[in-house]
Amino acid sequence: MLALAITISVILIIALLRFGVIIEYGDAGFRLWVKAGFLKFELLSDDKKKKSKKKKKKPKKDINLKEMMPGSLNEFMSMLMTVQNSLGRLKRRLLIKQLTVYFTSAGEDPSTTALVFGAANAAIGTIVPQIRNNFRIRKLDLRTWFDFCSAEQKIYAKIIISIAVWEVFYILFALLPLVTSMFKRKTPKNSENINQDKINQKDRKDGEDNGKSSDQRIDGNNDAKNEGND
Repeated sequence: MLALAITISVILIIALLRFGVIIEYGDAGFRLWVKAGFLKFELLSDDKKKKSKKKKKKPKKDINLKEMMPGSLNEFMSMLMTVQNSLGRLKRRLLIKQLTVYFTSAGEDPSTTALVFGAANAAIGTIVPQIRNNFRIRKLDLRTWFDFCSAEQKIYAKIIISIAVWEVFYILFALLPLVTSMFKRKTPKNSENINQDKINQKDRKDGEDNGKSSDQRIDGNNDAKNEGND
């Protein structure tokens, strides 16, 4: 009983464990952290991007449209509904702990700077209700400012996203119909080869063996046998 209680407790702790992602953009460029419980690891920073080597781009292959065979529209729509259901679960379970956006309007023309500043304020007034209605969010901080001394518009953004382990499985379960349908469509190659061999055997002509002509003569005797009359 003690071992069972410990196992259940460990499973519950892991299921309730939250992990997330922190993305920040500013003067130093993009920075990325991954957080699991109380642990936090930085994966991407401006220094790491400079040290990383650039990968060679592979030449793009030409797409042959004649080889692209279309599938069933009904099956595609059912798969699309499954993906939409999983995305709906993701939207309900995903927690945005913080969303911060600071926009600074600037430019060489002061009148244009003022117009952009007013348009940004109007956009924030429209976006904020949509974000709160569609996402679980704790802290939302969207601000605009203007700078008549600068010629370049600037922005600072930071988002902290968090989700629990059990919520991830809850989202993945919505994709089970899609996975099962994909496996049903796959047929083993061995069975196809066996069926093809049976068809080839039926199509062979009588009296032929793998393309070799028969040794039987017109009178019914076999040339391969020595009758002793020669």
